[in-house]
Amino acid sequence: MRRRSRNVKFTNKGYSRVGILSLALSALSLVWLIYAVCQAFLLGEKAGNVLGGVGMLALMLQICSLVFAARALREEDVFRGIPKVAAGFSVVLLFLWAAVYGLGIYTIFV
Repeated sequence: MRRRSRNVKFTNKGYSRVGILSLALSALSLVWLIYAVCQAFLLGEKAGNVLGGVGMLALMLQICSLVFAARALREEDVFRGIPKVAAGFSVVLLFLWAAVYGLGIYTIFV
């Protein structure tokens, strides 16, 4: 019988710590988004201060997360999976926070 050759690749790549940080910040921002939406439904008209405070903090956090994800994508000798997921997640959440602010501004003027 002939032995199968196994394709084994040894590498010194590691996981990007900046990418993991970006992913964690995005997850935290998602939790704050869910909290803000729940509070908006529970408090109704009184939710402006809650949404404003949490929203500004989470928007700044999301921008930092996007910057970290961009830096993680430029790192060498790291696996690209986590930084790509972190960048995609950051962009999606940034659009969601922009939509929350857009709806808030729209309801003020209408």
